Amino acid sequence: MEKGIEKYIKNTYKSAIDKYKKATHHIGLWNSEEYVIDKYFNKNESILDLGCGTGRTTFALYKRGYTKITGLDLSEEMLDVARKIRDKMKLEIDFIQGNVLELPFSDNQFDNALFSFNGLMQIPKRTNRVKALKEIKRVLKPDGIFIFTTHDRNRGEEFKEFWQKEKKKWEKGIQDKRLFEYGDRITSTKNNNSELFIHLPTCKEVVNTLKKSGFTLIEDFFRSDKFEEPKAVKDFSGECQFWIVKNCVEGNETKNK
Repeated sequence: MEKGIEKYIKNTYKSAIDKYKKATHHIGLWNSEEYVIDKYFNKNESILDLGCGTGRTTFALYKRGYTKITGLDLSEEMLDVARKIRDKMKLEIDFIQGNVLELPFSDNQFDNALFSFNGLMQIPKRTNRVKALKEIKRVLKPDGIFIFTTHDRNRGEEFKEFWQKEKKKWEKGIQDKRLFEYGDRITSTKNNNSELFIHLPTCKEVVNTLKKSGFTLIEDFFRSDKFEEPKAVKDFSGECQFWIVKNCVEGNETKNK
């Protein structure tokens, strides 16, 4: 990832630390996250918690019995908060600063991996997202499971007009110059004190990206189709699609469910 882009992402998260810290203390795992984790992860297996932030998923996983867990995040400021919480709770969890495009781990090191809260789509440029997926695949053991979420650009009639206008802007070359490709957005928090970059893909785009990276899709679903999340979860995060993929070894591919 270009240094300028990496710096931009780090800066956007500085103003979001309090939001993530509150979610770590008061939200923990969503009902939908509990479902996919308990379905696909085993408690005696190792987990790489990518984009762990201040530890919302990391600590919740540990409390749930998934104790072989390593958290990784790009933001050192986020990790400082996570480490203070860990030390106060007296837990044995490694929190490592690193870039998912160049993971500081050996091949086949982890049984499973998680990239929650649409974190993969906060990586600018599709080429970088493919590279990130290939890196995740590299550090996973054969048949290892990777769970992540995305938005869906085509989901929700209320956004249809917005994306039609955005498409016209891109065709005319008058889009926000901080964006890299159609589907990118710069979103503001409710009190407008911070901005975050995110890419909103279509389902077809995600499937094609997975094919390029070599992962095999085994399940996907929209959160609201399966679960009614508490108000705190809905306030913290919008609708998203879950993707469960496998690092299939050659000759042992799993058909999509």
